[in-house]
Amino acid sequence: MGQWVKLICGASYQDMPTVRRLVMLYALAGVDCIDVAADRAVVAAARQGLEDAQWLSNYLGNRSYLIPDFPWLMVSLNDSEDPHFRKADFDAARCPAECDRPCEPICPTAAIQFQSPQVGGVTTDLCYGCGRCIAVCPVGNIEARPYLASPEAFSTGHLAQIDAVEIHTQTGHQAQFDQLWQRLQPWRAHLKLVSISCPDHDQVVPYLWDLYNTMAPLGVPLIWQTDGRPMSGDLGKGTTHATIRLAKKILEVGPPGYVQPAGGTNGYTVDKLIALGLVNKASSAALLDDVQPDQLPAPQPAGVTHHDSALARARTNISGIAYGSYGRSQVLPLLDAIDQELQPWLGKDFPDQLAQGQNTSLPYLKSPPSAARPPWQRLEDTALGQGLTLARQIVAQLKPEGQTPNGQTLDDPNP
Repeated sequence: MGQWVKLICGASYQDMPTVRRLVMLYALAGVDCIDVAADRAVVAAARQGLEDAQWLSNYLGNRSYLIPDFPWLMVSLNDSEDPHFRKADFDAARCPAECDRPCEPICPTAAIQFQSPQVGGVTTDLCYGCGRCIAVCPVGNIEARPYLASPEAFSTGHLAQIDAVEIHTQTGHQAQFDQLWQRLQPWRAHLKLVSISCPDHDQVVPYLWDLYNTMAPLGVPLIWQTDGRPMSGDLGKGTTHATIRLAKKILEVGPPGYVQPAGGTNGYTVDKLIALGLVNKASSAALLDDVQPDQLPAPQPAGVTHHDSALARARTNISGIAYGSYGRSQVLPLLDAIDQELQPWLGKDFPDQLAQGQNTSLPYLKSPPSAARPPWQRLEDTALGQGLTLARQIVAQLKPEGQTPNGQTLDDPNP
């Protein structure tokens, strides 16, 4: 694994139409994994997006980088209070009538809307807990309401729709992590990968070793997601330094597993990683194909520290990258237009079925107008074409432009 790319839709983001289109675009751009909220309806919308991508890939030719067998679908859980798992909340009646309402324009998903002074609020499904509104409220009227995502919300049947799980934790939360890990017992037979997301701390390395020993023997690949600046949403150069520092720390002395930066990743991150010699140019297809469960390291015996692990010392490269706010923000302004362009062919969701967490399969219900020219035949002047280009530019930072997902060049005569 050196070119593993993950899109983070948001652990608290539950706007199903937007999730569906984000998943579709980034699947076509070649991501390996898509991380969504642990909500059955959101998972169903994401699955719908993957099926949309598969259908469109038949018409896009070499503009499609959809990987074989689909990107893996991951859901995020938290073992305790965490900034990724919260929603903004306020009583609009307590807002000053003369307030300029800076919370409204600063919200990146338009979750806050006022119908008139002191009348309005937060559309919960659109809020992913970034906290920008809290910071700018002049009277401190907005608060964050945390919550715990529940693995029990998914029945055995629903687990078939999930490929991977990510657990958000923090140093010192060993007991809470252990409890959640036990609750995930019914999930484990269905999982192809486990990811642990944790921010930096002066005791983060021994904490991750404790988690590793709790989970081992795991039986599937393990990713340590280095959450440099959780929920930062900042696109500046300096934002990416924290996640790279943490990634280097885990590479040097952390437990066995793949290391993937997140939390502050943006358009500068890959260039910085390459400059530091932390990127392996091997194909992302090598991530899981070369890993066998019986090759995974055993738990460390009592008294053995991370310094004694040859496997930990041997790692020199990050194994991939995850994009959250940066990846979403590049294409969000185009999603409504893309939906309109695809409407005659892809139709609408079935809201009742999605709300029940059911996969609706492709609802191609409408016959397109006979004179209509589909957007994939005129990508140069469509929102779909622009969105695909933007998404592909992000993914191509680790998966080069001339490379298909299986690592072969487009002009390779021997696929």
